[in-house]
Amino acid sequence: MMNRFNPIQLENIEQESKKSEVNTRIIPISPGEKLGGEFHLIMQQIGLGLPVEPLLEAYPQIDKWVKAVKPFLEIPGSKEWNAEVQYLYKSQLLHANYDLIIYQDKQAIGIDWTIQKLSNFQELENSFNTQLRLFLLHEKTQLPLEHINLVYLFVNADNIYQFTYSQVKHQVFKERLLSILEQFVVEDVAEETQQEGLEIIHQRWINKEISTQEYLDAIPEVEL
Repeated sequence: MMNRFNPIQLENIEQESKKSEVNTRIIPISPGEKLGGEFHLIMQQIGLGLPVEPLLEAYPQIDKWVKAVKPFLEIPGSKEWNAEVQYLYKSQLLHANYDLIIYQDKQAIGIDWTIQKLSNFQELENSFNTQLRLFLLHEKTQLPLEHINLVYLFVNADNIYQFTYSQVKHQVFKERLLSILEQFVVEDVAEETQQEGLEIIHQRWINKEISTQEYLDAIPEVEL
């Protein structure tokens, strides 16, 4: 069975393995988050080539954020807006989203713009949100690891973080990723083994090597 994992799911699985209990609570959407959603919507409209000037006039704060992003929109290259990158790894589907990916002949740049508060650089670098997106960009483009970049634009703080990739970072992340995925891989192998066993039993019944009763007894019960 193939599962789908994005950065948030991987982060949660890793945290659950470290804690005996994970507390969850529903947090209402704040006015700031609502404004951030509108900012992302306007950026998507810009990516589609739609006029946004009337909206920017109505929302001067968003206009300021858009101006902070614009220099990065002028970087040359083939652009993919609001992109999702998928990669099948160890029979599990990994996927992540990017606000913008710029593909050049010798490098790929993933860009994420946000109005969130400035994060701790080291914590953000070690997060699945960063490491998985660097990993996926490399696997998709097959460019040299050193030519993979991820940029965070904290437009509300007027700050920029850039993360690069390397062979060491790639290997460390693969080991971290495998430590999470191996439990699902083991489950998949068990299911495949059981299925193979049932196929063998079915064939033996077809060949009249076992009785119908023996065949029925060998089929595991399924809970309803």
